[in-house]
Amino acid sequence: MLDGSKLGRRIASLRKDKGYTQEQLASLLNVTGQAISKWEKGNALPDTALLPALGKALDASIDRLLTGVNFEEKASPYDKEYEKQEYYWGLRHSSLAEEVVGLIQDNPQQDKHLLDIGSGEGRDAIYFAKCGCVVDALEISLPGIEKIKQYSQSVGYAVNAIHANMIGYEIADCYEVIYSMGALQFLPPEQRQKHFENYKQHTHSGGLNAHLVFVEKPFIAPAPDWEKTEFFYRSGDLAGYYYDWEIIECGEEIVDCMSANISHQHAVSYIIAKKRMDNNSFKKRRTI
Repeated sequence: MLDGSKLGRRIASLRKDKGYTQEQLASLLNVTGQAISKWEKGNALPDTALLPALGKALDASIDRLLTGVNFEEKASPYDKEYEKQEYYWGLRHSSLAEEVVGLIQDNPQQDKHLLDIGSGEGRDAIYFAKCGCVVDALEISLPGIEKIKQYSQSVGYAVNAIHANMIGYEIADCYEVIYSMGALQFLPPEQRQKHFENYKQHTHSGGLNAHLVFVEKPFIAPAPDWEKTEFFYRSGDLAGYYYDWEIIECGEEIVDCMSANISHQHAVSYIIAKKRMDNNSFKKRRTI
């Protein structure tokens, strides 16, 4: 959960650095001075819709406001690729995204607020938006963020592009779907448990988590563009993180890839899991 007291101290510090009084900052944001005082004391949180304006007023990125760390100067390994006109990952959405959409469309009453972690250039984020989701697209690469915005504008489907690193990012909202496609290998192994628990805690009852990760296989060489900051998973890891949820789908396969314009293969593991309102009420339907 977002620590209101820490956020409040950051707001107060940045405000003072700019030389603003609480009333002056309030005037810029069209809120009351009392609201600013509550934020800075940790007694209330600013509405998420105000964060871009708050960041602009304080000359701080949203990730700096939320985590205290500015990731704008940190490069993604894909920055150079994302700076090119063509889309590195293409514009076609993934099959995992399509499966998730099928599941949430089966329940038309379900809210469709979705977090796409490591959104890249936005191919799945835009697809989710096209299918009626309200999408937060989290991406560390600034060129990637620009590509997401460019793609979003060109097709007329809005997404909320968040420039931040998944490591250290504090999830402020609760979602119906938390999703990632080939991005969570950047989580150091010793930090994974707390991240997955965080994703689960920030998912509504009846909501979904869906992930695809790269798994280590001794007969498959690392990809030519594999980074030192990427870490393989082991077979079964994803199912272990979601042992207390309903596993809708879970599997492993070997896929062909042409990233870096070199033909190679990946072993991947994927999961779609559902958070039950009461795990004890789940009854196994298969006849044994």
